[in-house]
Amino acid sequence: MLDDLYHLRERARASMTRGDLDDAANALVAAAQQTHVAEHDYVSVLRPLVDVLARRGDARSALTVQWYLAWGEPDGWRRAQGLVQGVPPVDRARTLGTMGDMAGAAREMENAGLVAAAAIYREKAEDWQGARALWSRLGQVTATGADAYNAALVHFNLARCAKNCKDTRQAREATVAAVRLLEEAADHFESVGQRERAFDCFQVLVQIGRESNMFEDVLEGYVNCIRILREDHLKYFALQYFEDALGAAREKGELSAAATLAREASDYARTLGMPASSAHYTIMQAELWRDVSRQHIERGAPAEIAENALLAAILAFGEVGQYQRVGKLYEELGSMDLEDMRRKHYARASQRYAGVRDDPIDSAPLPAHLRQDNHFPDVWHVDLLEWEQRGSAAEACADVLLDKRWPDLIRRKAMLARLTAFAVELRPDDSSAPAVSARVRLAEQLAQLQLYAVLSPLEALFQRPERQTKVAVLAAMQTLFFKRSFITVRTGLRDSDPAVIDQAAKAVESLYFQHAFDPLSRIVREAPQPAVRASALRALARVDTMEAAEFLLGVLEHGAPADRAAAVEGLKRSRGARFIELARAQMHGATPEVQGALRGILSARGIAA
Repeated sequence: MLDDLYHLRERARASMTRGDLDDAANALVAAAQQTHVAEHDYVSVLRPLVDVLARRGDARSALTVQWYLAWGEPDGWRRAQGLVQGVPPVDRARTLGTMGDMAGAAREMENAGLVAAAAIYREKAEDWQGARALWSRLGQVTATGADAYNAALVHFNLARCAKNCKDTRQAREATVAAVRLLEEAADHFESVGQRERAFDCFQVLVQIGRESNMFEDVLEGYVNCIRILREDHLKYFALQYFEDALGAAREKGELSAAATLAREASDYARTLGMPASSAHYTIMQAELWRDVSRQHIERGAPAEIAENALLAAILAFGEVGQYQRVGKLYEELGSMDLEDMRRKHYARASQRYAGVRDDPIDSAPLPAHLRQDNHFPDVWHVDLLEWEQRGSAAEACADVLLDKRWPDLIRRKAMLARLTAFAVELRPDDSSAPAVSARVRLAEQLAQLQLYAVLSPLEALFQRPERQTKVAVLAAMQTLFFKRSFITVRTGLRDSDPAVIDQAAKAVESLYFQHAFDPLSRIVREAPQPAVRASALRALARVDTMEAAEFLLGVLEHGAPADRAAAVEGLKRSRGARFIELARAQMHGATPEVQGALRGILSARGIAA
């Protein structure tokens, strides 16, 4: 590989000597495709490439390559500044912003007509008045359905800025509008099967509640996030969100809500076969109900309200065999300002627990090794930038290229894809063979990034009429394991071109991951083509969840012959354990035909029936 790189670099040097800048550029770009070489070898290609591109008058491409180099060179950003005169305002803005000049970046973004990006740079510059004016301008647009989500984010940003400007009235009005629009958008997304987008709505609702000090919004957001995570079988994420919701409720002194959440977390952990976590949440629930009772007493509430909370604590402690605590709580009840008969009853009850030992209990929170990063990005900025970029691959790749958090390999690939994107986006109406080839190449390069950020550019490419482009986009979707990928894939399944449908079916079969159950099962229910349903069934066979197992068993029991055959084929090749558990449990009650299918699956897996 290095021999090729050195050869191409020498070829470029010779071409530059004789003044053939096009051949020099082609050779250096070909060398830059070798993205796995060491950094010092890679930059030895990029430095002359910047020079060649600048000499050809392609300042935008030269600046793109310099962006990659800038962090590793003492005067890298000074060199970048020297290239900005010949580039669009958006590239000048990115350069200034990366160098720390947020106000200058905001002015350039506004010159480019990118109001959301300009407002975000104003926020970074702490120019809250300027940012507020820009968000207010965007907030004048009415929106419904999916567009309501972006409108909600605009109003949320307006509320944040108004709060920083000490404008309480505008902050309140913008917050109310944001909540209404988020709820409308979430309903829309769930109705069209895009639960992951609804999840984003509810996460923003949590943040709105925190910023506006409205616990009701925080709770509504968390409860719906947990619901969606449970439906998608992201069990450890769901438990983490239970814990986050519990923490938020405690922080606000909403102890009754916290106790209710703890009870639900305990029940959920028990269904997952996690007894230690279930016991942990049950004890937490009991302690919270005890605190609720004391809180009521301190506030001077009627004794009967405090009594009910203590009884709930007693039930929870009793559930995990903590009888000493049960006895003490009965003693508390016996000393409360209640009617005499009830106090005597509680006093007698406390005596029954005297000397009774607690059951041994294994109680522990969610283990550290099961915790996953559930950091929530600032989608109120990120998603608005995506919306404003309107599917531009050049802009999406610039975001990746200028983000040093990504590894060098990813940034190299983003740089190359951006260079290709310039040629594609410069002539959007060009249907010539070279233009189509460039779009295909861009789809392939975007796929190599394997990032959520490339979905929007790929979705824009998929709107092209050429078969080759559509097929390339669907091939790219095979490597992008996000629920959003199914939006494009399902559109491909409805295409009139058999080649597009065939590639979409291949993508369906490749997109098997735990929370893909919902879109895959929808395809089985809705697709008219047996081959497409077969692809979805084979993918579901590799989704090792009980919900997928039960769905596949239903297909074996009631599905069309072709669907049953596809399910059996997929299950024979699968390595998951959930269906095996279900098959053994249901074997004896199944019809002879289903029993035969189950025995065949177990036999193919080397498992005794």
